[in-house]
Amino acid sequence: MGADNSTSAARYVNDFELIIRASKDLEHMFETTFGLPDIKDSGLHDKISAARVNDQPLPPDLVRRLRKIVTIRNKLVHDHDFNAIPDRATFIKEYDDAMAELRRLANVREPAVSACCMM
Repeated sequence: MGADNSTSAARYVNDFELIIRASKDLEHMFETTFGLPDIKDSGLHDKISAARVNDQPLPPDLVRRLRKIVTIRNKLVHDHDFNAIPDRATFIKEYDDAMAELRRLANVREPAVSACCMM
């Protein structure tokens, strides 16, 4: 037995955990890497709009993918009758690709995978 060292969102089995973890990762990325601190009443859609790379907005394709992720998150969290990510595999791919592009744009390395060793 051991921890899953994958950096992909696919490691989360439950859709609710997946969506919350993905949202937290995006919030953290925008707040720390893109200099958008957690401001009251500022959600992910606002941070996506405010994010800049070299004084330019994020690429339109990336913005579309991020907004789709956030919209699914909002529906899952707030809509009583929406209880699963409709296409989980596509969601995970879109999220992983979006995070990779955000890291690339911000010139940030992929998080290191730590190995656990029991002695």
